[in-house]
Amino acid sequence: MSDGMHWIVRFELPNGGPGPDTVASDDLAAEFDAVVVLLLRDHYCQVSRDRAMAYSDAFESFAAEDVAVIGALPDTEDRAAYWRRRYDLTYPVLADSAEITAAADADADTAPAMTDGTPRFDAFADIETGTDTLPGIGVLDTRSKFPRLVYTEGGETLQECPSPDEALDAALDALDR
Repeated sequence: MSDGMHWIVRFELPNGGPGPDTVASDDLAAEFDAVVVLLLRDHYCQVSRDRAMAYSDAFESFAAEDVAVIGALPDTEDRAAYWRRRYDLTYPVLADSAEITAAADADADTAPAMTDGTPRFDAFADIETGTDTLPGIGVLDTRSKFPRLVYTEGGETLQECPSPDEALDAALDALDR
């Protein structure tokens, strides 16, 4: 767990979930005080699937506090759309893969995968760096001009990914509520 960070995290990524085809940090910042980014490991991770559904069930609790929830997969837009349909998710599911970006840009010096072969994030790399393991979360404070990463948490094991209640509490703490 970490807090006190002030990294700027801006993104505009394809959305496989409900909402617009592309989700941008600037659009979320105009609408919400904070954004909880749920970094999902991959399609084969049962904990990621369980957390994705739990956050979907808690979606209204976040909205009532002016906090957006978005999921992010280090995968393609098609895979993000599959997750949305398969698990009936109520929030945007963004495709953010360093591997895809690296393939599109042969000069990229980004490592396309973790040592265990799990794909890495691109736009959410700073959040990924702040978590101990995936799945994990990052909280963006969107009340200023640029979204600032103010909190991350993953856990020492996969099973320690924050619950929706813990993520909402972290977002509200970051907002001093």
